[in-house]
Amino acid sequence: IVRRRLLLIVVILVAALGTGFVITPRDHNYTATSTLYVGSRAIDVNPTSGQQSGDRVAGLDRLIATFTALLPTRPIAQAAVTATNVARSPDQVAGSTSAKQVVNTDLISVSYTDRDPAVSQLLANAVAASLVAQIRAFEPRDSKAAAGQVVSVYQEAGRPVVPNPTGRVRNLVLAGLFGLIVAGGVIALLEYLDITVRSAEYAERQLELPVLGVVPALGSELPVPRAVRARTGVLQVDQLSDRAEAPFA
Repeated sequence: IVRRRLLLIVVILVAALGTGFVITPRDHNYTATSTLYVGSRAIDVNPTSGQQSGDRVAGLDRLIATFTALLPTRPIAQAAVTATNVARSPDQVAGSTSAKQVVNTDLISVSYTDRDPAVSQLLANAVAASLVAQIRAFEPRDSKAAAGQVVSVYQEAGRPVVPNPTGRVRNLVLAGLFGLIVAGGVIALLEYLDITVRSAEYAERQLELPVLGVVPALGSELPVPRAVRARTGVLQVDQLSDRAEAPFA
């Protein structure tokens, strides 16, 4: 079956690999990451202070989650674009910014991805600084809220030197596997719909009757040679050998 359908398998596999190659991004992108620290000045870490309650820890975690959600927003992106004066729109900056809390810590990781490593470093730091400025503007230092909570830049982003992986190998492998699955399904369907009798044994199995004779497939070949000279109305055969007459014996 595979030999008979080899061309179909190759066509489907090449189409799948071509699709995987086309959808893989060809541009190299760079990601720069800065780190923010969110702490509480009002919490005494001394075990005897009695201030390390579950409610205060839960409140700090919620504050970190709020800051994480604020980072990829348009106001923060607009402030970052204004501060750096880069040729990027606020929507582009917001869409290329990602933020997440470092597990089991009070740190927020802020990442920015761009095709230019210098721009990615500049905007990763600008977005982090914009959040700090926005929080300080919303909660002035002399307020009770600011006395208890603080967010600051813990580590600025460095310039990335290694581009992000494009995932081309993974996409090609997945596309090849998908192509093989599709080819297998198509071949199975074609074989199921094919009612051609391909052998005497197959005919005996399907009909449950013995085969009395088989006519071989001769194609374009005849059992006798062709005429080498012909006249109008009468066919003259000049070269006939005994071997040529053998099929009629």
